[in-house]
Amino acid sequence: MSDNEIIIGDEIIEAKLREKSNKLNISIDELIDRYIRRGLFCDDYYVPPKYTREEMLERGRKAVERDRKNGYPSMKHNFDVFVGRWNKSKNGNG
Repeated sequence: MSDNEIIIGDEIIEAKLREKSNKLNISIDELIDRYIRRGLFCDDYYVPPKYTREEMLERGRKAVERDRKNGYPSMKHNFDVFVGRWNKSKNGNG
């Protein structure tokens, strides 16, 4: 073992958890639950449910309604400026 070994005790971990939970304005239990869920998701233990196209459209519609209710207006995106931008033109400018 090296001389530069760092020993982290329970008090240090609890202090870091308390600091993060205060920063996120959630309880320590909720923070731990989020860490566990993220770890399970990253470790491939979590298998996301399969949704049909109709279910995905419904979830998207509900998300837009929730955003509208929270004050985020829906935006119409216009991508016409990009249509044909990278096409090879006849005059050699593309």
